[in-house]
Amino acid sequence: MRLTGFLALICGLALVLALQDALLTAARLPLAAPDLLLAVVAAIGFARGPRTGLVAGFLLGLAADVSPPAAHAIGSQAFVLCLCGYLAGRAAGAVQGTVLRPILVVACLAAFTPFLYAGLDFAVGTAQFHGVPAAAAASALYTGVLAPFVIPVVGFVLGRGETRGLPTQRSHSRLPGVKTLNRRASAGSTQVL
Repeated sequence: MRLTGFLALICGLALVLALQDALLTAARLPLAAPDLLLAVVAAIGFARGPRTGLVAGFLLGLAADVSPPAAHAIGSQAFVLCLCGYLAGRAAGAVQGTVLRPILVVACLAAFTPFLYAGLDFAVGTAQFHGVPAAAAASALYTGVLAPFVIPVVGFVLGRGETRGLPTQRSHSRLPGVKTLNRRASAGSTQVL
């Protein structure tokens, strides 16, 4: 990754964290807030696969854990977003080519996260399960409404890297410098560039 790509990543991370903290959390919607971080991590998982979704979820979650208004144990949001990014990356093949499936996957992940947070709180010893199902339903609704705006933007931004030679979900499985010939004519033979 070049320096400009790294700086763009840092600026994008700061922008997403600022939008989540300043706008969406301050909106004071009933029961829950829309989870922009989850929608961004899921979109990265859809675009680049489970490994990149896992790493992006961990990094974005860790940055959210250490940012000042955090009132929970460090690492809990990193774990939850890491798992959600991985699951979104695993579901990437099933959601490509449709409009509704990515939104439903993001909404299901948003419904799953309050239960993950409650489970982590239970493991630490500070569990409160009161209102978790209602918060899960509200989080799924709010994040599902937010997802149609986030997924295309993240896909567009990450798609710009394809023209620069950055690996994508489709291209990381091939060896560099090896090109498959016409599949019907050569039946899987390859040539080195």
